Amino acid sequence: MKLTTIWTLKGLPLKERLARTQEWAWMNLAHHLPRRLAYWSFIDSGVRHMGNDIVPDVRYTEILDRMSK
Repeated sequence: MKLTTIWTLKGLPLKERLARTQEWAWMNLAHHLPRRLAYWSFIDSGVRHMGNDIVPDVRYTEILDRMSK
């Protein structure tokens, strides 16, 4: 979502606008991370959220291969 869209939507309470603006800022910051930091962040997040009892739809190694290209 664009920042201008967040602030021009009618009927949105200020609290929701601020929450969406914060989320927009975090997403933009994530897109500017150095590649190496983004890679290790991905590894850490994937391992933390992938439990042994859940079989993911896409293999983790396949995602890593896609990221390295």
